[in-house]
Amino acid sequence: MKLIGRIEKISFLNWEIEDLPVKIDTGAYTSAIHCKHIEEKDGVLEFILLCPKTEKYNNKLLHTTKYKVKSIRSSNGKKQKRYVVSTSAVFYGKKYKIKLSLSDRGKMNYPVLIGRKFLNKKFIVDVSQKNITSKEI
Repeated sequence: MKLIGRIEKISFLNWEIEDLPVKIDTGAYTSAIHCKHIEEKDGVLEFILLCPKTEKYNNKLLHTTKYKVKSIRSSNGKKQKRYVVSTSAVFYGKKYKIKLSLSDRGKMNYPVLIGRKFLNKKFIVDVSQKNITSKEI
């Protein structure tokens, strides 16, 4: 297993996104991405990525055909129906499959939250560190 910090960077190559800042959260089960204007049409899900601190990707329109609607328990403990998209991510120099719930993370500092489901049996988190993956590659 590889060591990572509480803040790292991830790339979603099929969405042409590189080095997007992410928060690692071992308390969250699922991973989530900050977006708005989620629209499903003819088997294609469109959504707009929100990333105010990374202007290059803020308000970027994304599309996918790999999605489902699932019941997700939010941080306040309430269940919500959310779209969950499946994509590939490059993290720590390796390509992984990841599922991300689409949510409003407007009050959060990072556009992507990486939860336990993705981290399990792959990474150990050192909360005193940041950007370990950037230093190692």
